[in-house]
Amino acid sequence: MKKQIFFMGIALFALSPFFVQAQLLDPVSYSVSERPDTVQAGEVFEVTVQASIDENWHLYSTLNHPDLGPYPTQFTAGSSNFVIAGTVTESEAEIEYDPNFETELGWHSESAEFNIPIAFQEDLRGNQALTLEVYYQVCDDRSCLPPKTKKMTTSLYLDGVADSPYQDAQTETSTSQQGASRILIIGSIIFLLLSISLLWLMIRAARRDSSKK
Repeated sequence: MKKQIFFMGIALFALSPFFVQAQLLDPVSYSVSERPDTVQAGEVFEVTVQASIDENWHLYSTLNHPDLGPYPTQFTAGSSNFVIAGTVTESEAEIEYDPNFETELGWHSESAEFNIPIAFQEDLRGNQALTLEVYYQVCDDRSCLPPKTKKMTTSLYLDGVADSPYQDAQTETSTSQQGASRILIIGSIIFLLLSISLLWLMIRAARRDSSKK
């Protein structure tokens, strides 16, 4: 129910004159702060991502349940040459009451650090690009911006193959990409339907007012 209200809020927002201004707001920036220079194909290693958050905004924790309202921060593989090979960990989140969703939620203020376990496909060698995608949402004490996706790219060198390569690489690559595509498609459809419904209601209200005159 809270997520339905949230989507209706986005639809209202999109049709408002403030939408263009909101498009320019970008309160969070991401960068890869730590990564190894050389790894083996199939080896599980960690990449550290640093998030810088503007004052008065907060970024939601990866641990929040999606049904509570806002979208939890989620990292996915941006290409098929590697997979997320385990659970993403993060710096300690603040647990506070969120007036936007009327419940306690975990969020980060000013900065956050995420450690992402990664494994490259075991048949790869040499220089490899690593593109991470992060899907996230930010709010302040009064309002929220629509969820957004950003990409970060770095590179590593693959030297040989790990003795015990990560076994779920092929399966998880296709699954994670399919899951990310489904989320994007479903979100876009819901947004479009709510926008059309709201526009129809506004037209009906305008006709009703016109007929009274």
